[in-house]
Amino acid sequence: MLSKQFVALVLCVLQVLAAPSPLVAVKKAKNAIAGHYIVTFKNDIAHSAGVSSVTSAISSQSKVTHEWDIINGFAGAFTDTDLEVLRSNTNVASIEEDAFVYTQATTTQYMPPMLGPFGDTHALT
Repeated sequence: MLSKQFVALVLCVLQVLAAPSPLVAVKKAKNAIAGHYIVTFKNDIAHSAGVSSVTSAISSQSKVTHEWDIINGFAGAFTDTDLEVLRSNTNVASIEEDAFVYTQATTTQYMPPMLGPFGDTHALT
């Protein structure tokens, strides 16, 4: 005969195992493009299978805009509802906001005061 404590323990373990997996967090980016995201798959997921699983699950209002061979993932424009679908997809490793990036900061250079032919201030006197 099973004890009540053992049965309660088994039920608790089953609830934990049956709980949905946690949602993938969306990494924020500076200069983010609203509604656009870069999604990468887990290492054991083939690129084509991962993209197929995503495109079959999202609405027609969202779309995959870029695919690359260099990373196991894609970029796209997604509604808030479809973003939640992506976050709960067990094949997805990470989601990051797509953003504008720049190679260097913008700087303003001001002209120095006028100097002589070779920067020699004595040539002016």
